[in-house]
Amino acid sequence: MDTLRVLVADDHRLMLAAVRRAFADAEGFEIVGEVSIGSHVVPAVRETKPDVVLLDLRMPELDGLACLERLR
Repeated sequence: MDTLRVLVADDHRLMLAAVRRAFADAEGFEIVGEVSIGSHVVPAVRETKPDVVLLDLRMPELDGLACLERLR
């Protein structure tokens, strides 16, 4: 099975920690980056080239929906 590369975008440290822990126990996933500011999502995607981006809808500077539009 190939490893699914995941970028996590959330401005809450507790949520980032929970997601990190969940993926640490799961096979086939690798967290390739974490960002907590919406405007950092697109540059992080360019840098890490994830297969999946988990986006929080409410983040500082740029919300998750605006990030999604820019990623498309």
